[in-house]
Amino acid sequence: MHYDLNYIKGNREALTNSIRRRFLNPPIKDPVERLIELNESIKNLRKEVDTLRHERNVISLEFSKKKGSSDKTFLRVENEERKHVRDIMEKTNIKEREIALKEGEAEKLFLWLPNITSEDAPDGKDDTENVELRKVGHLKKHDFEIQDHILLCEKRGLVDIESAAKVAGSRFYYLKGKLVQLALALEMYSIVNLASKGYTPLMPPLMLKREVYGGIAHLATFEDALYRVTGAEDTGKEDRFLISTTEHPLIAMYANTSIPEKELPIKMVGVSLAFRREAGAHGKDQKGIFRVHQFNQTEQIIFCKPEDAAGLHEEMLDNAEEMWKELDIPYRVVNVCAGDMGVRDVKQYDIEAYLYAQKAYREVGSFDNTTDWIARRLNIKYVKDGGDRAYVNTLDGTGLPIQRTLIAIIENYQQRDGTIKVPEALVKYTGFKEI
Repeated sequence: MHYDLNYIKGNREALTNSIRRRFLNPPIKDPVERLIELNESIKNLRKEVDTLRHERNVISLEFSKKKGSSDKTFLRVENEERKHVRDIMEKTNIKEREIALKEGEAEKLFLWLPNITSEDAPDGKDDTENVELRKVGHLKKHDFEIQDHILLCEKRGLVDIESAAKVAGSRFYYLKGKLVQLALALEMYSIVNLASKGYTPLMPPLMLKREVYGGIAHLATFEDALYRVTGAEDTGKEDRFLISTTEHPLIAMYANTSIPEKELPIKMVGVSLAFRREAGAHGKDQKGIFRVHQFNQTEQIIFCKPEDAAGLHEEMLDNAEEMWKELDIPYRVVNVCAGDMGVRDVKQYDIEAYLYAQKAYREVGSFDNTTDWIARRLNIKYVKDGGDRAYVNTLDGTGLPIQRTLIAIIENYQQRDGTIKVPEALVKYTGFKEI
């Protein structure tokens, strides 16, 4: 894990303001000031350790010059010097332990800190205060009642919640029949779409070590949502977690890496399963496949130079909007307020698709500019042409969330007789036009 206490001193006011705007509850009264205090204390202790080591080296050098003499005065001085060296080593050890304790405290506080919020992020405490930027698509009038996705799918034998609950518990599901093919078609459609724009497809590992996850996510607020994997492997008994989103292992693959400037931006589209406990979500979206413990997704990831981050953030949003337009599903884009943003984000957009059975727009994509928040923790830098190094910026944005997109298709393409049309853009991947 890499952390930079000088960064705190240089952003003292902005970090304090970010904590306030996000309505966060710090682990101590003033974490920013405490980090600055720790920074100064650690610097001073290191100077003291260097002084002690120098003093010990001087004594050792003088002793080595006199070594071998049988003079009684020398023997007395020798004993005194040995005692002095032992005292110096004891003082050094005490101060090194103090440094280690202060560095441990500093690392925990540093990992807790949120990113600095952008001035473009609106003020607000929760999703009710997000700002709508635009609505796209026209809502249709139906001469029949749209059935909720889960009621229709269970009736048609396309989803089995009851059997999944018996073998895995609540919030799991079996997809069946043509709905499986439609889900896979959505994955291929989004991968092909993004690959055509220069995004390299990747399938990542489904687990991450704790130390790695701590650099990517804000574990103080996020660990309750993760599934911890128990058991030991040949490499040891370190904690691992099932990934909660595809972006995490894709960013982590560049930990402790310096990227040549000419290789930036790096663009990837990941496809994988993801797992989330959804702690605290009981009773919300309890039925159906909207909020589940296991889901599929495609995800956009970008590594770039700081000056390119804002433009590429908009590019990711444009990429996703293009797909929702091609799928011909009404949606809206919101600018997420500071209190509802992820703590890694300086600015966040959400896409919300319209679900007819709920008569509401629901989130189907999130697009995050995390600047260098992750890069500082995972020590990901780029090497400039002149040899200088700087932290990269990382961005992530949903490609398509497969289960939620299925719901949107089921409720937007549902017919009077309960059949479901397949969006034209997906037919070449499914091989059929109707379910």
